[in-house]
Amino acid sequence: MRAVAEFIMRGRVRAVILTMLGIPLVSPAILALVSLRRGSSDGLMVLAWALLPIVVAGMSGHVPLLVAGISAGYFVAVLCGAVALRSRSSWIAALLTVIAVSAVSIGLTSYFSGGLLQGFLQAVERAAEQPNSVPMEELRQVFSGELQITGYLSLILAMSATLALILGRYWQALLYNPGGFRQEFHQLRLPLWLAAASMLLWVLGLVTPGYAFWGAVVAFPMVVAGIALIHWLVASRGWGIGPLVAMYVMLVIGGLPLAGFLCGLALVDSWIDIRGRFAK
Repeated sequence: MRAVAEFIMRGRVRAVILTMLGIPLVSPAILALVSLRRGSSDGLMVLAWALLPIVVAGMSGHVPLLVAGISAGYFVAVLCGAVALRSRSSWIAALLTVIAVSAVSIGLTSYFSGGLLQGFLQAVERAAEQPNSVPMEELRQVFSGELQITGYLSLILAMSATLALILGRYWQALLYNPGGFRQEFHQLRLPLWLAAASMLLWVLGLVTPGYAFWGAVVAFPMVVAGIALIHWLVASRGWGIGPLVAMYVMLVIGGLPLAGFLCGLALVDSWIDIRGRFAK
C-alpha cells in the first residue's frame, strides 16, 4: 500500500493517468489522496481528467447515461468529501458532504436521463449470466418507483465514495502521518443532536412506504460511527482482527439488523461518550 501511495505522489501525471484508468475504488482513492494532500486545485485538475473519458463515453453512447452519471457522481462526491475533510479535519463534515453530493448527483442523473428505474432494471437483466437467473419480479416490487431506486443508488454511491475517501486518507497517513488515520477514525463520534435526528429520520423512513433507502442514506453516518467505535473497542482491548472480520461478514450477510445495532451504538455513544467512560 505504501509503495502504491508513493508512486502516485511522485508526479501529477501519474495520478492523472491512474485516475483516468477507472480502476474500481483505487482511481477515486487516488483523487482523494491528491485532494487531501495538495488541495482542491490539484484535486479539480485530476477530477477533470478523470471525468473526460466518462463524458466522452456517455455522449458517444458507448456507456448508458445511468452508468456515466453514477461514475461522474462517484468522483465528484470523493473530491468534495476530501476537500471537506482537509479543510475541516472532521469526518462528520466529510460524511455529510459525501451524502449530500451523492444524493444530488443521483437526482441530477435521474432528471437528465428521464428516470433511472427502467435503465437500472435493464442493466441488471443484461448483466445476468443466464436468462431468468435474476428474480426480476421481486426486484420490480422492491424498486417500484423512482423514489426507491434513487434512494438505493444514493446509498450505494455514498458508501462507495466513503470507502474511496477512507483509502485515500489511509494512504496519506502512511506517507505523512503514520498512525494518524487509526487515531482519527477511532475518535469518530457524532454530536448528540445529529445522531438523534438521524435515528429519527431512519425510523421514519422504515415505516414510510418508499423511503426505506432514503432513511438508510440519512443513517449512514451513524453506521460509520458505530463501526469506528467497534474498531476502537477491539483495539483498546487487544482482541485482534477476528471480531472485525466477523462484523464485516455479518454486515454483508445480514446488513439491516447489524446496521440497526451500529446505529443504536452510535446514538448511545453520542449520549454518554463510551470512550470517555472507559478512560475513567
